[in-house]
Amino acid sequence: MSATGAERYARQVLHWGAEKQQQIQNSSLLVAGVGGLGATVSQLLVRAGIGHLYLVDDGVLDWPDLNRQTLYGEKDIGRAKLSLARERLNQINSATRIIELHGRIDDAFQVPAGVDGVADCLDNYRSRFLLYRALAAGTYFVHGGLDGDNGQVLTLLAGQSQPFDEVFAGALQPQGSIPVTPDNVVVIAGLMVNELFNVLWKTPKMLDRCLVVSLADFSMAFLEV
Repeated sequence: MSATGAERYARQVLHWGAEKQQQIQNSSLLVAGVGGLGATVSQLLVRAGIGHLYLVDDGVLDWPDLNRQTLYGEKDIGRAKLSLARERLNQINSATRIIELHGRIDDAFQVPAGVDGVADCLDNYRSRFLLYRALAAGTYFVHGGLDGDNGQVLTLLAGQSQPFDEVFAGALQPQGSIPVTPDNVVVIAGLMVNELFNVLWKTPKMLDRCLVVSLADFSMAFLEV
């Protein structure tokens, strides 16, 4: 680690140590969707020093996005989120290599080889199912979801866990916009990033366990899958 890096990451190294910090810097992750969850997840990963970060999104910033999509501002309305995200993340940490994956997640989508884990920050089940099917065996998949005061985080290991589309078989996509507030986005994104670190260290805490969180009464529960 360079002297600059040692100073930059000094506070977190005090917590998890130099070896784990080096693992973060040597790792690559993919964030699918750079909207509410993805903007915060990717920002936290870059601040922590992730080595390579792949981003997938085909959306354009609109006014209703600004209440929770923490990388963007009013002057960005109408711009593609993917290029905006890369620009802002590079300003936060130029040492992270950020790779844009253009286009939608469809049947032809391929997860780059060598990715250590995937963060599902998408907003619809069809894309999530296709993303999971694109994973190579042995790739960790950290899913996050939001709806009003409620959120969930689940980790699966491709080729070993029950497939994502079986876990959520019969799940219906809500009609219209999903209610979401900035506070819940930050809570669930933070839990996802914590689990992504655990994935990089091969100690996932939510493997085959869905953590369900309600901010309405500050309750949390695990569901085995």
